[in-house]
Amino acid sequence: MSDEENAEIAPPVALPAYVNDSLIMAIIKAHTVVEAETAALREQGTADLRAFEFRKSQALLELARASRTLLAPGGDGVRDVAVATELRRLRAALEANMQVLSLHLDAVREIAGMISQAMLEADSDGTYSLDHARVRP
Repeated sequence: MSDEENAEIAPPVALPAYVNDSLIMAIIKAHTVVEAETAALREQGTADLRAFEFRKSQALLELARASRTLLAPGGDGVRDVAVATELRRLRAALEANMQVLSLHLDAVREIAGMISQAMLEADSDGTYSLDHARVRP
């Protein structure tokens, strides 16, 4: 069911202010960390991924704690409009982050393959290479 359909069936209900505030702050924090990592990867390509991994894990933990009262009874979705908006922004940031991380992983795999191949070629004395295995007339 789409967000628009869900909004028509279940009108927004007000969460207690402290829940809404803590939840939105947790979402914004997660969004900020993800965007910072994405920007660092795009700009310098040598970002400290361990630091970002830790920060994202902390943000996820805070988000999980703050979201315990997020779902409406029955688990049929987010009913607070502000929370749903921030979650959509976070989702978009996560998708962009995933694309950039995927590019970096592909590059690492390619470089690792090239290094591995070079090491194999350097260690080989040529005995089992295709050139020596061919029968020459």
